[in-house]
Amino acid sequence: MANYVLTLALKTELWHKHILEKRLNIARMIYNACLCEILKRHRKMLNSLEYKEINNLDKKEQSKRYKELDKKYLISKFE
Repeated sequence: MANYVLTLALKTELWHKHILEKRLNIARMIYNACLCEILKRHRKMLNSLEYKEINNLDKKEQSKRYKELDKKYLISKFE
């Protein structure tokens, strides 16, 4: 499957360009802050004793317990 990217110059006035840059920068900072927070939670979960004990369980029980840990550490797609 081929992927192509077409880059076109955006013809805007200078003040439009400044507004776009500011908004994109704010969006980038929010994204990075959220990513940093979820990575902290994930690292904390991986270092927990509960997580390390789960490795000794059978696969079904592991899956169930991993989901419980995800809820405990607020690691999910929509939280």
